[in-house]
Amino acid sequence: MGLTEAKKYIQKLHKKQDDPYLWPDFLTGLPDRNAIIRKLEDLFPRLGKYSIAYVRISNIHPYLIKYGPDRHAEIIQWAAAILKTTCVKCPKCFVGVLSTHDFVVMCETDRMVKHMKEAGRLFEKKMKTFYSAEDLRKKTTLSFKREGEDIRIGLLKLTSVIAQEKPKIDKRNLLQQMGRLCESTEAAVGEIVIMTDSMACTGL
Repeated sequence: MGLTEAKKYIQKLHKKQDDPYLWPDFLTGLPDRNAIIRKLEDLFPRLGKYSIAYVRISNIHPYLIKYGPDRHAEIIQWAAAILKTTCVKCPKCFVGVLSTHDFVVMCETDRMVKHMKEAGRLFEKKMKTFYSAEDLRKKTTLSFKREGEDIRIGLLKLTSVIAQEKPKIDKRNLLQQMGRLCESTEAAVGEIVIMTDSMACTGL
C-alpha cells in the first residue's frame, strides 16, 4: 500500500467526476458532512473499541500564499486518496471530508494510529514534489519576523486529533471541538494528538 494505490484512486476519481451526481463530494469522491454525522451517531456509543480522527491539511494557507492556487485541488485530492487507500485493508474504516481541508476517519482503535502514521508519511513524501529545493532544504514554507521573533512555517503535512474513548462532551460538539484542537496543536505538537478529557473540555 502506498502512493501507487493513491494515484490509482485519483485516476478513478477523475473518471467518476464526469458525472457529479455519483459522488457526495465532487472534489474528493469521499462521503460528505451528512454521511460523517450519520456515521458518528452510530459509532459514538462504541468509542473505545472504535476511534475517531479529525485530520487537517496543515500549513496549506502559507503554501497557497507563496506558490499560488494552481495545485490547490491536487493537494486536497492527494490527501483524500492517501487517507482512503491507507484504510482500504480495514473493512470497518470510514473516511469522509468535513470541509475543504478537513477530513474525518473512523475505525477500530487498535488500527487508527497505524493508519494515521502511514497516511502522514505518504502525504509528506508526495508533498515534497510540490516545493522548491530551497524550501525542502530549509523545511520551511514561509519565514518572517514578528515583534522581533523569527517565525518559520513548515511544510504541508497531515495533523490529526484522535478520540479513542467517549469524551465528556456532547457528541454534537465533538467534531467542532476536535477541529479546534487540531488548529491549536498543529504548529506546536506532533502530527498525531490523542485527545484527553481535559482537551475535550477546554480545547487545549
